Amino acid sequence: MRPLPAVAENLSPSAKNRFNFTRIPCPHVAGLFIRYLETTLTSQENHQYLREKAGYFFLDDWCLVSASGSDVLNYFQTQTSNDVHKLNIGQGQSTAIVDRKAKIIATFSLHRTGEESVIILVESVQKEKLLNHLKTFLFREDVSLSSPDHFLITIQGPRSPSIIQDFIQGSTPIPEKQNDIRLFDLDAQPCMIINKSLTGEEGCVLALPTKIKNSILQKLQEIKIKHPLIQVDSHAREIFRIEAGIPSYGKDLDEKNILPETGLEHSSVSYNKGCYIGQEVIARIKTYGAPNFALMGLVMEGNDLPLVDSEIKMDSKKIGTIKSSVFSYSLQKTIALAYIQKDYRSPDVDLNVTVGGAPCKIRTCLLPFYQPQTRKDHSRRLHNKALVLYKDQDDLEQPVALLREAIELDPKNADAYEALGVFLSKQNKLDEAIALMKRLVEIDPEEIMAHTNLSIYYMQQGRIEEAEREKGEATALEFEKAISENMAKKKSQDNANKNKAEKEKKISMFKQVLEIDPADQVANFGLGSVYYDLKHYEEALTPLLTVVKEYNDYSAAYVLLGKTLEKLSRQEEAIEAYRNGIAVASKKGDLMPLKEMQQKLNQLLDSAP
Repeated sequence: MRPLPAVAENLSPSAKNRFNFTRIPCPHVAGLFIRYLETTLTSQENHQYLREKAGYFFLDDWCLVSASGSDVLNYFQTQTSNDVHKLNIGQGQSTAIVDRKAKIIATFSLHRTGEESVIILVESVQKEKLLNHLKTFLFREDVSLSSPDHFLITIQGPRSPSIIQDFIQGSTPIPEKQNDIRLFDLDAQPCMIINKSLTGEEGCVLALPTKIKNSILQKLQEIKIKHPLIQVDSHAREIFRIEAGIPSYGKDLDEKNILPETGLEHSSVSYNKGCYIGQEVIARIKTYGAPNFALMGLVMEGNDLPLVDSEIKMDSKKIGTIKSSVFSYSLQKTIALAYIQKDYRSPDVDLNVTVGGAPCKIRTCLLPFYQPQTRKDHSRRLHNKALVLYKDQDDLEQPVALLREAIELDPKNADAYEALGVFLSKQNKLDEAIALMKRLVEIDPEEIMAHTNLSIYYMQQGRIEEAEREKGEATALEFEKAISENMAKKKSQDNANKNKAEKEKKISMFKQVLEIDPADQVANFGLGSVYYDLKHYEEALTPLLTVVKEYNDYSAAYVLLGKTLEKLSRQEEAIEAYRNGIAVASKKGDLMPLKEMQQKLNQLLDSAP
């Protein structure tokens, strides 16, 4: 007697209770049993099964476009928003084609399959517009476009790697990184596998020739007998999409949207490549501001789903528009993708609004809504590995690649954004470094280091006004933080201990940075500031002296150095520090530190014997 199929063995208790299970000796009958079983499971059980094990669904609403020819890479480099030239064979990227106003023509992923060939994975609804655009801008280039006769299926979930390996009969290793592609043969037919998460979980898309579809379906039934795998219904699939924060064309975006509104530019735009149509608009928005409305997540009170295009209003003012919404089984709350006005896009903020005219409480949320802990952990490991590699080899290329992968795995990994920004600035890729720091500010608007880094990068570009603005923002946040900490100290000694622990944590963080770059401006100043706050004045001296030595135009460092020397009763050295700082601040026009140092200097001179 054969055991129950893996699908049946791993059902939730609620699902098992609905069936009178018997042992089934015949594999053919077992396959029938599985198909019957799948039609009776709820969307919630579909959802739970994939989150814990694995599920599959057919991508009937997606398709492939093939491009080949001696000019194919150069051609797509001029047409798409990402950097095609950095792709090696077997690698892929998210990208887009936009018009001159940066409005979306098509969003898709592009995968390099050979020296002169690429494959595009795109939603079917966008295919015609994509092909029309590509053909319109083809002149003398050697580029041939075609539509492979393939059908698409995806297998997703924590157990998907072993299932996929069995499915493709171990003929090729599964691509390890997001959007990477491998070619393989199945039933003597050329096939493709693309690493692509469509649910927030690990997963791949399989592109298989239509002529072998029947044999593939049979093989799928055999796989389902051996492995915990279930077909996911359309409703559960939509929940996965929205929980993963993946916008869909025709639902969450269309030709009326500019690319920066959609959030896709974080993964689909290179700020270091050559020109392409719409580049100037995208760069201008990223550099000088933010779109008035942009896509983000909302967690909503109640279980009722808002209508598509429902207006979100606060005090009769429109602040957003609902696009897609579902009840999330992962969060056990109603969630939505919505375009929100820029003044209301700070994350994790509760707002009392009306949605479609009905009162509602919403909470803003950075996308994705759901992120498996395994992907977060992997992202953190890649971040740590990148820092170690840089420390040991003093090389940037590999650490940068690792950090990009870390962000791809966990779009909310703030540490990875900060490290990548620092590394890119060292490569003089300041535009991208600035874009990353702006994204970090979106993740955490009160992240002082992000504003400080922005100030440094703007100063390096000669953008004095913006540098001063970010420096002012960092100072204000530091001031607000100091006030908050002081109030906490008065309320409770426990809070005082906590504050001390936080400062010790900062010391550790700054020391880690200095192990990588002993002359780092921000880390040295931060370390000196923390030591000063802890009244460890001797320890504060070294990092502050490093700052004024390596960066002799940093006014704030002279202020703190003078104060530290005063605390150590080294008045003559403090006088010299203030005089040097006054000269720097006068030259730069730093009025606040200039005024403070003049007052300090006058006090010291007046008290001198």
